[in-house]
Amino acid sequence: MTNTELAVLGLVAESPRYGYQIDQLIEQRGMREWTEIAFSSIYYVLNKLEAEGWLSSETHLEPDRPARKIYQLTPLGVIAYREAVRTRLAAPRQFSADFMLALANLPALPASEQLTALEMQRSAVRERLEKVSKKRDADGADQLPAHVQALFEYSLTQLQNELAWLEQFIHKIRNTLHAA
Repeated sequence: MTNTELAVLGLVAESPRYGYQIDQLIEQRGMREWTEIAFSSIYYVLNKLEAEGWLSSETHLEPDRPARKIYQLTPLGVIAYREAVRTRLAAPRQFSADFMLALANLPALPASEQLTALEMQRSAVRERLEKVSKKRDADGADQLPAHVQALFEYSLTQLQNELAWLEQFIHKIRNTLHAA
């Protein structure tokens, strides 16, 4: 099961939903900060999960509205969903290695370019930290379900630690430049 499939399955596991509701929750919870779920892929994933037998759907007709498919977990979907969560909690997958790969090849750049690139990274992390903080606060931080609060807290803690690490590393590179 892909991460995108698990994210969609998890939202449907909370309550039967239609595609637009899923997109709204992804946006509302700031999930696009740590997942790669575009609006256009939600319906593809829903159809795929239904073909796997993990979701079922019912078409709902309402006056003055187009027909909408409401998706819900099947018993097989519950098993697959729980196993995917259990596996990821017990043995998380490797994160994206882009930044680590760049650090491993840092000597390719002169110290001044390293500093510029890291300062840009620091600015981007600050912006993400501010965006996630504002999102959490706008959504009523203490009013959110415990697992949604945990998502925000985890993301904020990671961003704060990344920012602190960047500050220290930038300081080291500045000292190297001044010593040269």
